[in-house]
Amino acid sequence: MARGIMKFAKILSALSFFLLLMGTVAWSSASDESEKYLDPSQFNEAVIGPGESIVVNISSTSLIGQREYLAMRIVEDGDPLPEVRLTLGSDECPSDDPSIIHIDRQLNPDSPKFRVVRVFLPNETGEYTLYNDAESGDLWLVDDFRSQTRIFQENPIAIVVMIGGCCIGGPVGLVALCLAIIGWRQDRAQEPVLVLPQDPLMTTSDLYREYQKSQAEVELRHTAPDPFVEENGADYSDAVDEVNMHTDENWENWDNG
Repeated sequence: MARGIMKFAKILSALSFFLLLMGTVAWSSASDESEKYLDPSQFNEAVIGPGESIVVNISSTSLIGQREYLAMRIVEDGDPLPEVRLTLGSDECPSDDPSIIHIDRQLNPDSPKFRVVRVFLPNETGEYTLYNDAESGDLWLVDDFRSQTRIFQENPIAIVVMIGGCCIGGPVGLVALCLAIIGWRQDRAQEPVLVLPQDPLMTTSDLYREYQKSQAEVELRHTAPDPFVEENGADYSDAVDEVNMHTDENWENWDNG
């Protein structure tokens, strides 16, 4: 079971790597051609100088819902002020402050940095008037939806591969990682466990038998025959007395000279 999971995890890992690689290659090939559509100075709805106004055609809808128009200025000294209006007749277009998704745009270190200062959310389609109320500095109006549409129209295959590689390759890689962890844990759980033999616990009967055995050994040691005593039981006491008597006589003869 664990080997099957690990094998499947390896297959998904290879697939994830391939998809991410293809997505990266597709993005690299499409970025050069789509660079101009991401540069506000090259692709915009309108650009006006300080104190000027211009009429622009604004659409309120897109394929993804509410359409956004971004008012952008070049970052020079500090954060640029909005100082911009977009009106339809006498009514001002609804707008909002930029959020975290509205990042600065700078194609290379030598190019100017553009920052979103206001986000317009039109409710109606029509001819709007854009006012730049600043005393200095140009204003650019950018439609990101139109920019993205043009990028897709010029590089449809590369965009599809890029989106598919990133959106599918990433989740597939996460699934492969989870399966690898599960397989590794199951493989660890199936490893044989070395069980050392243990002496069984002694019961009361076993203890009593051991005690009787030890007592029998002690009694056997105490009743063992003297190794220096003849087995036939002969008594040598008379011979010992005779030897002692001769010894005494010898000592008396030595004293009498």
